[in-house]
Amino acid sequence: MQLLDRIIIFVFTILLIFISLIMIGSAVELIPLTYISAFINQYYGQAVIGVIGAVLLVVAVRILYPLFRRKDKSRNTIVRENSLGEIRLSLSAIDALVNEAVNQTRGIKEVESKLKVGEEGLNIFLEVVVTPDINIPEISEELQESIKEYLKRTTGVVVGQIEVLVDKVAQDSNLRVE
Repeated sequence: MQLLDRIIIFVFTILLIFISLIMIGSAVELIPLTYISAFINQYYGQAVIGVIGAVLLVVAVRILYPLFRRKDKSRNTIVRENSLGEIRLSLSAIDALVNEAVNQTRGIKEVESKLKVGEEGLNIFLEVVVTPDINIPEISEELQESIKEYLKRTTGVVVGQIEVLVDKVAQDSNLRVE
């Protein structure tokens, strides 16, 4: 859940508690309805109350929306069909295969990958840390080709695009030995 959603839920809950206490106080006659009505009329006009009501309605709908939204399972999977039925590959499984292909490439010390299913196939974004003793353009192209071929061979998935960002060049002495 995002931070903004948490803040909205917190404020909305505090407001609901306050309104509930006023309603309970009114129901048990601790707070006369005339006081509540006089307070609202004195400090707020009908337009302000209408705007506050509309804002509360929008916030309530925003809070309830995720509860009734259908989860799109195909967003986190790649579906392959054959004569016997359907095969779903989760993006986390494919991500593990991408990391396996990266680990087979010499000169890559660390990798962080993000996968997204696009119209032209699977799009992969890689942030890598490379060793200082390699040719970065060559290793980047080799990495793209090896991932594309590895995924094609192991899963049959069509790779649309592979973007490689060389985030750092490792400077420490404990480089991975191949």
